[in-house]
Amino acid sequence: MNNKKTVAESIAEQLETMIAEGVLKVGQKLPPERILSERLNVSRPSLREAKQILVSKGLLSSRQGGGTFVEKSLNDNLTDPLVELLKKKSNFRYDVLEVRCSLDSQAAYSAALRATESDKTNIQSAFDHLSKVHDQGGDPIAEAKADALFHLSIVEASHNVVLLHIMRSLFEVLQISIEDNLDKFYSNHRIGEPLHDQHSKLMQAVIDGRAEDAKKAANEHLKFVEKSIHGIDRENERISRSNFKSAVLGE
Repeated sequence: MNNKKTVAESIAEQLETMIAEGVLKVGQKLPPERILSERLNVSRPSLREAKQILVSKGLLSSRQGGGTFVEKSLNDNLTDPLVELLKKKSNFRYDVLEVRCSLDSQAAYSAALRATESDKTNIQSAFDHLSKVHDQGGDPIAEAKADALFHLSIVEASHNVVLLHIMRSLFEVLQISIEDNLDKFYSNHRIGEPLHDQHSKLMQAVIDGRAEDAKKAANEHLKFVEKSIHGIDRENERISRSNFKSAVLGE
C-alpha cells in the first residue's frame, strides 16, 4: 500500500498548520490563488486541490466570486461540550477560571521568553485596542472581546499550538458563562481600573522579556478576575433573595 502523500495533501497540511498556529484566523480570507501559489512555491492546480481537501474537512469555505475563507478553528469540538455544560451549571465557570489561571501564567512566561518583535507589536496593538475600547466605555461585549484578544496575543507569542487552541476554547466558554454580567464587570470602576493596570503590567513584563514577572502578573490578574466574578455573583444572589422576599410579602 502506497502511503506517500500527494502534492495537494502536503499543501493542505501546510495550510492546516497555519490555521492551527493562528497564522490564518477564523473568518480570514486567503490571499488570491496566484499570490498564494507563488508564496508556497506550488502550482495553482495543486493548491486548488489542497483547498478542496480543507473545504471537505470544514476548515475552509469557498464563496462564488468571493474567494476562500477560513471557516472554523481546530478547537470547535472542544468548545461545544463546555458551552453546554456551562449552560446547565454556571458555577463551572470557576473551574474554567482555575484552569485559565495556570495556563495564562504559563503562556505569559513562555511568551516573555519566545516573543518575536512581530509578536511584541501584536501584543502592544491588542493592548492599545483594549485601552481604546475601555476608554470609550458603554459596550461591555466589545470590551470582553478586546480583553480576550489581548490575552490571546500573548498566548500566540508563547508559540505553543496546543495551548493556543485550549485557551481559545476557554475564553469563549468563559465569556458565554458571564455574558449576563459583562456590563457589571466592565462598567464597575472598582474592577475596570485595576483590570487596565493589570493588563498594562502584564504586557510590559512580556515585552521586556521578564518571564517570572510576566507569570506573576498573569496569576495575580486571574485571581482578581475570579474574585470580582465571585463578588458579582454574591450581589446577584442578594438582589434575587431581596426580590423574592418582596414578592412574597407584597412589599
